[in-house]
Amino acid sequence: MKYLITESKLEETILTYINSLFNPEEINYTNPYIPYDEYGNEDSKVIEFYFGDYFDGDDICFRWYDCTYFNPGSPASEICPTVSLEYKYERSLNGYFGDMWHEPFKRWFTKKFNLPIKTID
Repeated sequence: MKYLITESKLEETILTYINSLFNPEEINYTNPYIPYDEYGNEDSKVIEFYFGDYFDGDDICFRWYDCTYFNPGSPASEICPTVSLEYKYERSLNGYFGDMWHEPFKRWFTKKFNLPIKTID
C-alpha cells in the first residue's frame, strides 16, 4: 500500500521527530577539545551537545565543528561548518526518513542553537 504525503507535512513530521529526540530544553553543551584561545576566551571550534551531566554518564547527541577546526585546504574545510550526530541518533533518523531529514535538521539546528551548518557528517 502506498501513501502520499505533502512535502510540508513530511517536514512537519521530521521536525516533530527531531524535537522528540532532541528537546533543546534538555540539551547542554561544552567546548571539549580546546576550551580557551590564547587570550583566555572560550574557543568554539568544536561544541559538543549532550543530555545530562557531561562528566557523569553523559549522553552525547552531536558535535558541531567550525571551519577553523580543520586544516585549511583540506576536504573537510570545504564542507564546514559540520554537525556529526552520534550513531544511535543518526541511525534512528535514517531508519525513518532516509536522508530527507538533513535539510530540516539543518534549519532546526541553526534556529535552536544559532550556529551555521553546511553539512551533516
